[in-house]
Amino acid sequence: MTSNGNTKMRIKSFPVSLNEQHISQTWEKLRAAILEIQKMNNTGLSFEELYRNAYTLVLQKHGDLLYNGTKQVVMQHMLRIRESVVENLNNKFLSFLNSCWKDHQTAMPMIRDILLYMDRIYVIQKKVDNVYKMGMVMFCQFVVRYGVIKEHLQKTLLDMVKRERQGELISRPQIRDACQMLVQLGVGSLDVYQEDFEQPFLRQTRDFYVAESDAFLAQNPSAILYITKVEQRIEEEIARVHHYLDVSTGPKLVKVLEQELISRHINTIVNMENSGLTYLLANERYDDIKTMYKVLSRVPEGPKVMSQCISAFVRERGQNIVRDTGSSNPLQYIQDLLQLRSRCDDILIALDRQAIFRSQLNGDFEFFINRNPKSAEFLSLFIDEKLRRGFKGMSDHDVDVIFDQCTVLFRYLQEKDIFERYYKQHLAKRLLLGKCQSDDQEKSMIAKLMAECGGLFTSKLEGMFKDMTVSKSLMEEFILTTANSPLNLDLYVRVLTIGLWPTQTTSPRVSLPADAVDAFSVYSNFYLSKHTGRKISLHSNLGHAELLAVFNGPVIANEETPSQLEVVASPLPSSSLRFSASSSSSGAVSGLPGSPGVPDPVDNPGTVVTGRTSSNRKYVLQVSTFQMVILMLFNQRSRYTFGELLAESGIPERDLMRNLTALCLSKSTQRILCKEPKSKEIEPTDVFSVNNSFFSRHYKIKVQNMSVRESEPERQETRTRVDENRRYVIEATIVRVMKMRKTMEHNQLLAEVMEHLKSRFRPTPLAIKQRIEALIDREFIARSETDRKVYKYLA
Repeated sequence: MTSNGNTKMRIKSFPVSLNEQHISQTWEKLRAAILEIQKMNNTGLSFEELYRNAYTLVLQKHGDLLYNGTKQVVMQHMLRIRESVVENLNNKFLSFLNSCWKDHQTAMPMIRDILLYMDRIYVIQKKVDNVYKMGMVMFCQFVVRYGVIKEHLQKTLLDMVKRERQGELISRPQIRDACQMLVQLGVGSLDVYQEDFEQPFLRQTRDFYVAESDAFLAQNPSAILYITKVEQRIEEEIARVHHYLDVSTGPKLVKVLEQELISRHINTIVNMENSGLTYLLANERYDDIKTMYKVLSRVPEGPKVMSQCISAFVRERGQNIVRDTGSSNPLQYIQDLLQLRSRCDDILIALDRQAIFRSQLNGDFEFFINRNPKSAEFLSLFIDEKLRRGFKGMSDHDVDVIFDQCTVLFRYLQEKDIFERYYKQHLAKRLLLGKCQSDDQEKSMIAKLMAECGGLFTSKLEGMFKDMTVSKSLMEEFILTTANSPLNLDLYVRVLTIGLWPTQTTSPRVSLPADAVDAFSVYSNFYLSKHTGRKISLHSNLGHAELLAVFNGPVIANEETPSQLEVVASPLPSSSLRFSASSSSSGAVSGLPGSPGVPDPVDNPGTVVTGRTSSNRKYVLQVSTFQMVILMLFNQRSRYTFGELLAESGIPERDLMRNLTALCLSKSTQRILCKEPKSKEIEPTDVFSVNNSFFSRHYKIKVQNMSVRESEPERQETRTRVDENRRYVIEATIVRVMKMRKTMEHNQLLAEVMEHLKSRFRPTPLAIKQRIEALIDREFIARSETDRKVYKYLA
């Protein structure tokens, strides 16, 4: 046959036709070979010839004979193996079964190789199991799943696992081989392994650990010992999976352990007396807390149960702090809160700072801190105390840590606007009295507050510092201006901007000494000459002064003798809001005649007065402006009733009572005045006079006000001012929201206004509703004609 082009000629072989005898002989050769392979005696076999014989049978349409014959041979072999295994049930059963399985695993691939053509053609056409799978299925059906063998295999495996759990040494390779056999018998599926071993294994595991955990807790009432035992058992079971179980069993096994060892006993563990979570928290055993969390967090409810217990512990501690120091001791109150917060930080570290615990602890602190209406004031007082006294011996990092801790407490305050008002008051006093130890520390604290609430919150605080800088420059210029015509006293003025400082717009009109009035008048003219169109007024309620005083009466223990105090040259107080001044005088104060020869502290400022009966004892009294006004009155008369002091000084009654308390009822080193009768309270009928027997070992004496904290009337006044300011803030927020939205339903408006204001304070729905009504009356917004629950913005 010829061909042209690239056409190739193919010559096909003619199929060989076999007679029945030859077919029978061919199959017999294959059957004998399969038997030899099953006996592990295949060294003399020609696999090429055997493959060709199988190929011929399939090609001649005798695949049924070959497939069914092979199946029959394999089945008979399985029956022989089964008989042998049954005979060895009580004689190294597992070892013998594994040996039979390995032989079968070795034989079936060789049988598959010589029947490969049948697998490719006949098996696919007939949709039956291939040779290898057929062998696996038969071993499973006739051997492994044979009644007595199946039961004995399962019992043997479970017994070995149980004995190992009880501490005995077993042959792990035998269990591993048996488990791998069950997995492989599934031929791509885990059904055999799961049904014959895994499911009963998990049931036994559950029963074992139910009994063990109950017994352990009954004998060892210790949460940590139990947790340690659970940890150990989980590690053992994970190792068991690694050594001889199928990897798919791991998650199921661990889940059983978690359910029976943890979930079932979780409340018992957490609440166990003298060892549970509350005990660990109280004794600061953070490593044990970490271990408990590591174990309990394995179950979904674990973190929640721990969180509830921690919350109860922290709330109890917090409420105890509020009860014990939350009304009377601001510094100790905040210090205790900071210590509790520090403990909570240690707890969070042990708990990997998980969100559920952070959120819960934040909620707990917010709960009990805001139950104390004085928390905002006390936090500001604590910061004020730190900034007044400074941080001696502390690094910048340590100072920053304290500020950060205070910022955390500030974050919990729901009424941050109240804190802002107190902080402004305390900052103002520090600035005006020169009590700021470090401007950098002051500004660092303000920066942290700004980071929490934004620049609007701290803008006035920053403005106060700017006023101080400007005032310093003005005073330097004023001193140069008055160099040729000096004042009768030293004067220092601070000019403050209206609206920035937390003082009243108008100050009480107190009766200042003439020299002080004249000095202020000179400064006022100087200031107005530089700033036309402005107004300046004196605020004496925040000022301070120095007085030179002479006491000439005999110093007698527990005796107070009326005397007369005369100030020849007087200082000027400081003002607030728009004007602040302080001064000192070098003039003398003359009193009743005394004995000569007493050192003059003015000429020798370092002198310490030591004589108990010295006359003409001279001191410099550092006092507030109001105290100065009170003391200067005693240059005119030796005795005053409370009413007379009130009328002649012009000082408001509440301030007068506070300053008189400082002058006559404070510690003995500050009792400049004495009163009749000698009671512990100031009454309107009391009579006051100079304590002529006053004595101190120090030349300069700081007369402190009796209380830095607000009195209840002052606190109510502060609250009233805050509420008034809140009304404006709520209205501004409503208008801003409505301007953006144009129309809004009532509840939506409430929700959005609350969201906008939550960083400063939390208004009640009633307060917002009242401001809505006020805005409607003033025609900023209006109700919809069709739905009264809908508001419209009026441009």
